[in-house]
Amino acid sequence: MSHPAPPIARRLAFLAVLLGALAILLPVALAPGASAADGRLPASPSVTDPSPSPSVTPATPAPVQPSAQVALVRSACDSVHLTARTDSTAPLTYRVADEAGNVVATGTFSGSVDRILSLSTGHDYTATVTGAGTGPLATSSPASLRDACPVAVTADAPGFDDPCGTQADAVVAPTIIGVDYRVGGTVLAPGANAAVGMVTVEAVARPGYVLKGPSQWTHTFSAMPCAGSAQAPPEPQEDAPTAVQPPVAPPADPAPGTSAAGPSAGLPAQPTSAPTPGLDDSATRSAAQPAMQASVGGPGPLEWSIMIAIALAGGIAFWLKTRH
Repeated sequence: MSHPAPPIARRLAFLAVLLGALAILLPVALAPGASAADGRLPASPSVTDPSPSPSVTPATPAPVQPSAQVALVRSACDSVHLTARTDSTAPLTYRVADEAGNVVATGTFSGSVDRILSLSTGHDYTATVTGAGTGPLATSSPASLRDACPVAVTADAPGFDDPCGTQADAVVAPTIIGVDYRVGGTVLAPGANAAVGMVTVEAVARPGYVLKGPSQWTHTFSAMPCAGSAQAPPEPQEDAPTAVQPPVAPPADPAPGTSAAGPSAGLPAQPTSAPTPGLDDSATRSAAQPAMQASVGGPGPLEWSIMIAIALAGGIAFWLKTRH
């Protein structure tokens, strides 16, 4: 005998059947043909027409401001040196004006300009570079022509005294008004200045002067010694001239009874040295005379007087005896 199912079981079974039916019908409803089976046309997918994007007009680029440089420097008494450069290919205009704004020189250039401009003295000048339709692109520093004009001078070349050796080496600085000659940082005095080795002399203009021509000279002094600095051999001495001796008078004949040798006959004779061969006779005589004068037994003036008196007395006596 069957028993009826409890109410809760029946509800669960009904719910399960309902869920199964939904599971079957839901895919059919979502399929493309589901609407046709129901007698309804499928809704066509809505296509959104793309709206045309607004046209973008390219912006006009702003003109690039060209760059420029300009300089104005005094180059002479009444002229200035103008230099200007730019990276623009378009022509630019330069103007030179004095301190009152009066334009004294103008011109155009492309790329660069380098000119010497003759101007009136007594003013300050400024250069300005401008472009077409633009303001000033560059302005120079003022160049003053108010100062007195410098005097142009030419520096003479210095002299270089370079005899043998190094004792007399010197740089001779000329005397030029408005010019100083320097070696390194030392100002040379006019005239000779001692130097040695390699020397570079530079001429420098004093205030109020400007140099023209060469201004620097270099010289290397030689250190070769002089040829006569070595010991020279002694020169051979010439023979001294022979002194002329006065002739010696022969002694008078001795008186009778008197020895020919005179009162000094008893004294030993002084030995005389024989002359040495090869020596000068004058040297031998000059050496023998002092020896004779220094001898003790040599006849002096008194002895010669006595000898002459005795000889005269003997001669008179002999004449008296032989008279008759």
